[in-house]
Parts: sequence; structure tokens; C-alpha cells
Amino acid sequence: MAKRNKWRKSMVLALALAGGLLFNTIQPTEVHAEETSQQMIEKKAEIDAQIKKLQEELTKLQQEIDEKVKVFKQVQADIKEVDASIAETQKRIEQRSKILSERMAAYQAQDNTVGVYLNVVLEAKSFADLMDRVVAVKTLMDADQELVDQQEADKASLEQQKATLDEKQKELQKQFQELQQKESEMEVKKAENEAKSLALKAEIATKQEEERLEAERKAAEEEAARLRALQAATPVIQATQNNGGGEPQKIIVGSGAGTVSSGDAISTAKQFLGRPYVWGGSNPSTGFDCSGLVQWSYKQAGVSLPRTASQQYLATQRISAGEARVGDLVFFSYGSGVAHVGIYLGNNTMIDAQNNGVVIESLDWWNQYLVGFGRIQ
Repeated sequence: MAKRNKWRKSMVLALALAGGLLFNTIQPTEVHAEETSQQMIEKKAEIDAQIKKLQEELTKLQQEIDEKVKVFKQVQADIKEVDASIAETQKRIEQRSKILSERMAAYQAQDNTVGVYLNVVLEAKSFADLMDRVVAVKTLMDADQELVDQQEADKASLEQQKATLDEKQKELQKQFQELQQKESEMEVKKAENEAKSLALKAEIATKQEEERLEAERKAAEEEAARLRALQAATPVIQATQNNGGGEPQKIIVGSGAGTVSSGDAISTAKQFLGRPYVWGGSNPSTGFDCSGLVQWSYKQAGVSLPRTASQQYLATQRISAGEARVGDLVFFSYGSGVAHVGIYLGNNTMIDAQNNGVVIESLDWWNQYLVGFGRIQ
């Protein structure tokens, strides 16, 4: 099946916003009756310039996000390497402990150091032999202590490395989430401006038509006055010009309805049931987070969706809960933007990737965070 690119932000979001399908907070473009079409064109140019600037900022922000993801993956790899080192060090510690035990058994006949030195004194054949034995015992005990000190130093160093990496991972995750939130806010702002630009385009066309009709009306009145002046004694038959009623042209937002292989997407998602949740994961090799599972599953069905839950929310058509059907997306928020998404399975259930991994679950608990349903067009 040929892939169909569904991420048509510039037009789809603007049309949806202009039709009032996404956000109730968007206000109509403010156009004063005394404004000319030229003034409206200049206003639209300013909005279009803002859109261009926002797109440039979004491009830079996406690059920054990509770099953060690379660093985050490297930190994860470093943590894995340190974990392996910890395991290897633990193995060496156990080997050292065994050496210590064997060595103690070899030179300590009693349970205290006094016993060791007593045996040295009693068994010495001469003063020189005694000194050699004392030095030998001292050397062994120093070596034992050095091994103990070394293993403690190794353990402390590795624990410090692990703690530093864990802290760095947490900070990177926080930064990544902040960048995603900023990206979401900028995308909404860009979509709002696109909606205003689109509305102004329609209003400009209406205004230009009104100005044309007004110019024709004035020209007709001036011609009639001239004829009356020249032919004061001659009845003048004035033709009424049909101006089409001057009704403003309406822009109809099409539903863009099309078939998508939601069944294929759901079948793909079900293949990963039980797979652990991985923050930032977007494919089987890395694992999945919520939006990564949705994006990958629909990608296998030939449908391209954006990466994050907030982007997927903006890229889908708003529908009510009563209109929701199998294959639609269901979105949730914890208080600051859209933060979670699942694939609706009907009967008040969905399949999603959450802390417990990829699961099929009821919406009963999730309804407290429900934002709404979205249909892929």
C-alpha cells in the first residue's frame, strides 16, 4: 500500500482552526468595516511573516530536540556500560574475598593476630628466622588490607559514576519534555496564525468584490447623472445591473474523509502487547512510548503521523466520544498540553503504551484526563 502523508500542518490545521474544530479560544480575525482590501492585504502579510518566523524557530527547535535525543541515548549506553562494570567489579570482589579467606586459613591457626605472631615466635629456629617470619606475616596482612581498600574504592567510584549518570539522565529527560512542550505551544500558535491568514484571504476576496460592486454602482450613478443633465427632456430608461447580491463567498472545509487501514495498525500494535514502556521509543528495536507506538503502528499500515502526542492531536480531526469508532485516536492531558495517546478499540477500551508497557485497558480510569478523540484523515 502506498504511503499517504497525513502531516499536512500548514493547510489541515489552519482549515480546522478556521472552522472552529480544535480550540474554542481562537477569536475571529478582527476586520474593521472601514478597512480597505489593501489594508487587509498588508495585515495578512504581517501574519504570514509571523508564520514564516515561527516555522524557522520550529525547525531550529526540532534540531535541538534531535540533539537532546542523541545525548540521552548516549547516556543510556553509558549507564549500561557502568552497570556491566559494576557486575564485573562485583565478580572481582568475590574473587578477592575468596583469596582473603584462603590466605587467612593458610597462615592463621587461631582466631586472632596474636595467635599468628605466637606461632611465628614458637616455630622460629633463630632470631633471623623470626624476623623473616614476622616480615612475611606483615607483608601478607598489608596485602590483604590493600585488596580490601581497593575493592572499596572500586565500588565507591562506580557508585558515584552511576549516580552522576542517573542525575544527568533525569535532567535530560526534563529538558526534552520542556522542549516538547515549547514545540507544542509554538505549533498551536503557528496553526492559529495560519487560520487567521486563511480567514483574511476569504475576507479580502469578499472585500474586493464589495469594492468592485461599489465602484460599479458609483460609475452607474455618475453615468445616469450625466445622461440626466444632457437629456433633461428625454425619458431615460435605466437598466438595473445585477450584481449577484454581493453575498460573501463561503469557504467550505472538506471532511477529507478517506479510508485508513486502522485494522492493520491495531494488529501491528497488538504484536507488542507486554513490551515494556521506553520513554522516547518509536520502533521495535528501541521499544515504545505512547505516541511512538501509535506512529509505528499506523506507519506499517501506510499512514504517516507526526511523532508526539500533541502533534498527533493537531494532525487529526476532532470528533465527539459518541462518534468515536475503532481505529480513532484518544488523547489525554495531565494539566499542561496533550501528553498521552492511545488507539481506540471500541467498547470503552484502547491499546496504548504506558508505565506498565503496551496494554489493552478500559478508559474508565483515564476519563479523568480525557481531552477528546481524533480521526485520522
